[in-house]
Amino acid sequence: MEPYPGDQPPFVPGIDSAELMERVGDDLDLFWDVLGEFSDAYRDTPVQIAQALAQDTDTARQLAHTLKGVLGNLAATELFPACAALHEAIREGQPERYPPLLATLSAGIPALCDAIAAVRSGVSGDRPNPGPSVVPDWLAERYAALAVALAGHRARDCKALADELAAADVGAAQRPFCTELHGLVSAYRFKEAQALLEQHLTA
Repeated sequence: MEPYPGDQPPFVPGIDSAELMERVGDDLDLFWDVLGEFSDAYRDTPVQIAQALAQDTDTARQLAHTLKGVLGNLAATELFPACAALHEAIREGQPERYPPLLATLSAGIPALCDAIAAVRSGVSGDRPNPGPSVVPDWLAERYAALAVALAGHRARDCKALADELAAADVGAAQRPFCTELHGLVSAYRFKEAQALLEQHLTA
């Protein structure tokens, strides 16, 4: 068992890490194993559900039910409600509810998998091809450029800047913020990303 340092478990955007850590008995190795298995097995499940809805609603309902259970066990506070609502919509035969819920899961599940990988590699210190160490001026410039891109909803620029920040060696103090910001941008949640960035810059 690998204990986690300090009083706080690793921060993973979209996951209640404290609740998940409690469920795995404060075992950090098991914590990452559970999240890794999720990333390996469920990244494409929203696509599978969408495909099944066009052919076999029973299969789609079962896939949604399984994903709902997994997200609940992971304490995935942001995605579990959407998956639970989709499962209910399929069960109740309400196809008009499918598109927005599928869109949330189709963007959110891969983003969560990416966030898990980014945080895990940062914790273990074995990130492949780490970005350069940054200086304050470089970081300030990137934050300013991202603020402008977020305000203008320029998706390509937002993603490029968020990816650059996530890859750079921003230091332990900035890492959780950059990881959370990257997860929000990857999920196209630009308003939330903009609010997070503004809060960070004024702190």
